Amino acid sequence: MRKLIALLSAVVLVILGISVVSSASADPGYPNLVTYSGQGLNSDGTLQDNRCDDGVAPYLLFVLTANKATAADITLPSGTSSMVQSGNGAFKFMAPYQNASALIGTAVASYNGVKTNAQLVISHGCEGDTTSPPPSPTS
Repeated sequence: MRKLIALLSAVVLVILGISVVSSASADPGYPNLVTYSGQGLNSDGTLQDNRCDDGVAPYLLFVLTANKATAADITLPSGTSSMVQSGNGAFKFMAPYQNASALIGTAVASYNGVKTNAQLVISHGCEGDTTSPPPSPTS
């Protein structure tokens, strides 16, 4: 089961990498915008829902809910990418992990649909190993 999860994670990250490279210079393509404001983070900037399994690369899962939307993009510091529709007016995008608190006010989703009550949240993610051993002394 762990090997399957690791394989699926690798495939998703490869697809995301291709998507980011192909659209890194794109501008938001839809008229309505919602800016990420910290939903899904604890007060110290860590993820409220940190889901890590063996072999899973660190990631953030963004979810946009926008009434009657049929298409959406997300713009992160790395560029603009298409979000994947996962229900009526709901879209997801899995990004490689980055400092989530630094995305507050920076990450933006654009979408078509009704302009009111849209939400952009980090549903969950994997922060990875946040503790590193100290560097070994050099002589």
